[in-house]
Amino acid sequence: MRMALIRASWLGVLLLAAAMAQAAQGGGRLLTTSDVVAIRIPDHPDLDWTARIEPDGTINFPYVGRIKAAGLTEDDLARTVERRLVELKIIAEP
Repeated sequence: MRMALIRASWLGVLLLAAAMAQAAQGGGRLLTTSDVVAIRIPDHPDLDWTARIEPDGTINFPYVGRIKAAGLTEDDLARTVERRLVELKIIAEP
């Protein structure tokens, strides 16, 4: 797999469907249980994943394991996913 530099702004966590999530200042929507998130990583379509936030507030992203998502903003979740992918050397550090 070709390793490419990925910036946090490129790592897209898109909210597909939300159940009355509150707006957060400057960080996207505040994620809650039952929200569905799609993780899209440019230049790495094999890492794309869609998940529903479980009642315990986590998602399972197969490449890195369980991640706490409820209570985070979309941007916070993007940074968390990026950091885990870099730590595990799945993507190169930006």
